[in-house]
Amino acid sequence: MRPRSIILLLSPAILLTVMLLLLPVGFLFRYSFYQVDISNQISSGFSLANFGKLLSDSFYLGILGKTLLLSFTVTLAALIIGLPLAAYLWKASRRMRLPLTILVLSPLLVSIVVSSYGWIVILGTKGIINNVLLATGLINAPVKLLYTNTAIMIGLVHLVIPFMVLPILANLERIEGSLAEAAETLGANRFRVWTEVLLPLLVPGIAGGTNIVFALAMSAYVTPAVLGPSGPNFITTLIYQHFVTLYDWPTGSALAVVLFALSMTVITAYSLALSHLGFKALGNR
Repeated sequence: MRPRSIILLLSPAILLTVMLLLLPVGFLFRYSFYQVDISNQISSGFSLANFGKLLSDSFYLGILGKTLLLSFTVTLAALIIGLPLAAYLWKASRRMRLPLTILVLSPLLVSIVVSSYGWIVILGTKGIINNVLLATGLINAPVKLLYTNTAIMIGLVHLVIPFMVLPILANLERIEGSLAEAAETLGANRFRVWTEVLLPLLVPGIAGGTNIVFALAMSAYVTPAVLGPSGPNFITTLIYQHFVTLYDWPTGSALAVVLFALSMTVITAYSLALSHLGFKALGNR
């Protein structure tokens, strides 16, 4: 196929990407250099004052740090849960694989809002967990689980599990099953098979899953807004507050730019480090 034909076929997708992604992001980037005057009017011009305020104010830095910490925790928890689950699906029989795959994909079949309110029923002071703990006598008073950072983490892990399992499972499907059998024949136990044979080959799947999960956790809004503490408790809820409540579009735009830059920096550095470790591990085999 000629290059001109390829460009012609891709032109609708390129046009949609430009209109729905690049232009809005460009406007946000431009607004991040504007200012809001005393009468709450946006004044055009070029100024780095918004970024200086965000990077020097302990309040904004605290929200950014909390968002990063929760996103890292969600990514790690999703990896700990998703890797064994993907391995189990890989080895499961055809009869069991279909229902298990549907179960893994079930968070994607329900609205995020509905899913978040479902966790309210589970984590509330009169929810399922507290009722079970009270009935068994393990606690004397309800434990505060809802509207906490823990609730945000639980809700996000539930939502992002499919995005961790599917890339790892796809990577496992491309690995020859005879490799593990050959390693076991040569005397390697299951632990050595996984750590020295399979895990180095799973670097692309792990990198893809963790990057997607981290990006989704950093940009999540509904779950922190519904399950988290009141007020701006996450970078996305803080951006929403500046845009909708305070009508401070320049600061909100600057926060969005900082969120984008921070996410891209972490993902790029992590991908480079993980690929280096993966190649090193393959070289030592």
